[in-house]
Amino acid sequence: MSCTPTTNTLFTSTKLGLFQLQHQIVVSPPSHTSMVSVEEFYRTCTTDGGLVIVPFDTNASIRRNIPEIIHKANGVAFCLVDVPSCPAESFVERIQSCITDAISCGYDGIELDASQGSALQGVLFNNTEVVSELSNILQALTTFITDERLGLRFSPFSFIDGAHTTDFLQLYIGIIEYLKHIHPSLAFVHFLGSTSFEDFEYSQNKSLDVFRAAIAFPMSTDSMDSNGTRFISSASYSPDAFKLDMSTRTGELISFSLPSIANPDIVSLLRQGLPLLNLPRVTQRLSDILTSFKEGKEYVFDWDSLQREQVLQAMQCLGQYLGQFEPALSYEGTDKRVVWRKSCWFASEGIAYPLLDTEHEISKFDGDLKDGLSGLVALRNSNVRASLENLKRVLDSTLVSCCHAIGLSKDLIQRCTVRYRIIKYVAHAGNPGGIGLHPDGNLLSALITDGPGLGVYDFDGTYREPGVGGTILMGGSTLYRWSKGRYLPTFHDVSIGQEQKKTSIVAFFNLPDMEVIPQSAGPDTEKISFFHDIRVIKEDDKSPAGELAPLWKIIVQRHNLILPS
Repeated sequence: MSCTPTTNTLFTSTKLGLFQLQHQIVVSPPSHTSMVSVEEFYRTCTTDGGLVIVPFDTNASIRRNIPEIIHKANGVAFCLVDVPSCPAESFVERIQSCITDAISCGYDGIELDASQGSALQGVLFNNTEVVSELSNILQALTTFITDERLGLRFSPFSFIDGAHTTDFLQLYIGIIEYLKHIHPSLAFVHFLGSTSFEDFEYSQNKSLDVFRAAIAFPMSTDSMDSNGTRFISSASYSPDAFKLDMSTRTGELISFSLPSIANPDIVSLLRQGLPLLNLPRVTQRLSDILTSFKEGKEYVFDWDSLQREQVLQAMQCLGQYLGQFEPALSYEGTDKRVVWRKSCWFASEGIAYPLLDTEHEISKFDGDLKDGLSGLVALRNSNVRASLENLKRVLDSTLVSCCHAIGLSKDLIQRCTVRYRIIKYVAHAGNPGGIGLHPDGNLLSALITDGPGLGVYDFDGTYREPGVGGTILMGGSTLYRWSKGRYLPTFHDVSIGQEQKKTSIVAFFNLPDMEVIPQSAGPDTEKISFFHDIRVIKEDDKSPAGELAPLWKIIVQRHNLILPS
């Protein structure tokens, strides 16, 4: 993605607290975990006199070295401070210790993390008087650091305990008003309008304008006071000149988080209008997904050891919960096999949105309402909800990467919905069973399972069992239709052994239903649209004369299958 060189306010000097910055770009890497060498990243980070927000590193020598590296490039170094898994009663003491340590290492200032998942967010939102609790915390901390060297990070569109914060606009505007009146010299407030996943940042397309206006008031956002508390926005910005100009004509600073990892010289790149790159591993992953889907194969997102532990722990929780369900027979597949399964499902308006929690909302989705209502009951269990939200984030992350690979527009991704089904399989009457050979009827499926049994049938006659150890992504029959045959659906089945029990969760990612959708087109074909009706698609998938009939013929012949008539 490229832009043209621009002379907008992005590259003019500005004041932030005690510091004079040479431009209004903020480099704020999300973490150090994906960096091969942390110190080398900051050495190549061409700050050009700008603000760099550095995650607090547990390695003391790295904490000491980074500020010096940034200062040599005439940059200003703030340390992002959070204290994960900290009990509320010792929170202030732990934060004070981190602030003292960071300042002693040479950091110019501190950003307190109150965004989604942070300890500070948990402390604030477990209190009925959020503003009052924030006041108490800041009063305790400003004896260690002045307001001019302090910033706060918020994610107003995040959700607490599975839902968006009630009246979040009123709440965050109340916080801003408090800060303006009691801490008018605060260096900045930093508002996140996107979610950072493994490969990409994902924006929910919600505006930060109301928060910009609250900071600027009584002036307009076009004449925001550079001597007061500054507004920093982070909203999955693309580097085209028009959008950057629209973001910075308000006088705010804009932050680049995940893109800065692959582009440590992002300030120089934006100044010259050069394109931003993905990390090499992301570029390779997108290529591999594309190749797999063109061949009708699955793609597996491998987990690291920590993610594997967290995923399997969450799966164990869901399996235990489903254990109390009464089993029901699955539908007969193409091979007439059946299996006992205990199951329920959940739904979301889209990636990074909370799980829906009313019958009215879930009744709009393609799925049996009985199991959907069981899902609503499951959400009342705090352990089940927490496990589901952890797994949802893993599944959503893979879906975002896949959408980028197959070329879905940002607008279309944000219009898609997701349904999540959890299943505990058991053998049928003590005999082996399973789910018959089929492609899923939706656009994409992302699957996590804690046991073997999934089998994939390639169009070249290869049979493969992906196994356990990663998130499995498969193309559906809707993807085949939407892409006009460019991407083949993944044909698969599930086999359950005589004594086997296993738990799975699958995310069904679907285009908006009963709507005309812009259709994927190759480079030499005219773009057209098709009407998406998921029920018609699923019925046509079963028809011997349906659109998938030629694909079924290839699969049956290449794998020497004999399917019951």
